[in-house]
Amino acid sequence: MYSYIALEEPIYYAPVGYDGSIANRYSKYMVTLPDGREYRTLDMNFKHQMNEIFIDDELKLLGGRLTLDAGLRYLMITRWATNLIPGVTHYNVGGSYSQPLPQVSASYQITPNDQIYIDGTTSYRAPASVQVYGEVFSTSSPNPASKQSSLKGEYAIGEEIGYRHYSTVNVALSLFNYNITNNQITSSQYINGIPLPSPIEAGGKTSRGAQGEIGLRPWHHWSPYVSAQYLHATTDNNIIKGNDLLPTRGKRAVQSPEFSAAVGISYDDGSVFGNFAFNYVGSQYSTIMNDEKIPGYETANITLGYRMRKLWFAEHPQFQLNVVNIGARNYLSGFQSISTNAKATRGIYGTTIAGSSPLYLSAGGVAAIASLSTGF
Repeated sequence: MYSYIALEEPIYYAPVGYDGSIANRYSKYMVTLPDGREYRTLDMNFKHQMNEIFIDDELKLLGGRLTLDAGLRYLMITRWATNLIPGVTHYNVGGSYSQPLPQVSASYQITPNDQIYIDGTTSYRAPASVQVYGEVFSTSSPNPASKQSSLKGEYAIGEEIGYRHYSTVNVALSLFNYNITNNQITSSQYINGIPLPSPIEAGGKTSRGAQGEIGLRPWHHWSPYVSAQYLHATTDNNIIKGNDLLPTRGKRAVQSPEFSAAVGISYDDGSVFGNFAFNYVGSQYSTIMNDEKIPGYETANITLGYRMRKLWFAEHPQFQLNVVNIGARNYLSGFQSISTNAKATRGIYGTTIAGSSPLYLSAGGVAAIASLSTGF
């Protein structure tokens, strides 16, 4: 496998009118410097090249009831970036990353409808944001507001063991364990009022838990479904903050609800169709120190529709109505940014580490979407 990406990453400014609209939406009439250059606070040329080779083999034993599979991928990533803003500390930056990624699996067919399995997997992710290679400037200071990061790639090893049953009622149960090195937490920071990706490296992370789901094949056109997951995710080490360490070892991992569940039911008789889905997501920490979190929340969505067989030259015209977030209320549904600690905290070496507040996303209201489609 091979991929190549080349892109420009500029942040520039345009004058606005009294109604808030910009002078031109096609990058004309930008704010310029005295020498005629466009005024930019980020100007980066970025290239990404990925090569991946893999090999895989499968072995069947015991009359085909036991299946063994093993494979190896080797991932190679190279990135080049040029910071074109005058006065940057690093003009040519980038990084090279390579990682072997083995995986194994075994499954045993107990009966034609029952199977047990065990998987061992690995995964790798290079620094998640283009901006980690650049230097972003603020309009209020000549010094970079965001400097080149020294983020390392994230590496994970996972194991899963489970059971599956296929019949009128489908059942899947599993236990899982994941160990992550150089865990990258997706976050952002505001510079000049613009949210820019700013991943946080949070050291090691361990995630363990159980999940299960039960679904019924269509019975008199009805198909109910239930799933649930328990997750115990923790930070494995103390996090460097300035010249000290935050006592984060053993804290619950951010963005990791302990319990989540979903219930749904669908109906389809070939003409009338619809479904209802209810989801629950437990509380989640927004700081690595666990001193701030959002409460759990519930969402519900419904779909109703009618499908015709044929109408003149139209094949199976269909009307559909989706209602999203039924019973909507004001709640926090996610994170714009994560922080290490929201409150001032005493570090391992005794210094007081100032806190910074995370930023949250608020859920939207009820939305109704109607659509009409057909084939010809």
